[in-house]
Amino acid sequence: MLPVKKILKFLLIVLLVLPLSVFAQDDKKPSKKQKKAEQKKEQRAQDSKKAEIKGMKRHVKLQDKQTRKRMKKHKKHGTSYVSHKPGFFERITKPFR
Repeated sequence: MLPVKKILKFLLIVLLVLPLSVFAQDDKKPSKKQKKAEQKKEQRAQDSKKAEIKGMKRHVKLQDKQTRKRMKKHKKHGTSYVSHKPGFFERITKPFR
């Protein structure tokens, strides 16, 4: 019976220590390929953002003068509303105006 208890104790210790060895592998440094892939991903994100801004500017440029004025007015009104927008609970608890 004594060897069985020792074996069980040994297995218990192994099972307790085993997860610690798994977590020790998380300190792996990224390889050159991973760094290059990350840089390409960041570059694509920057390029897509630039293209989006350029497209927005082109869209505004294609409009006539009155439309540009109207767009500017609505944009100004929208940003002022968002900056003074009441909180979530305020909007729920207050009655409709």
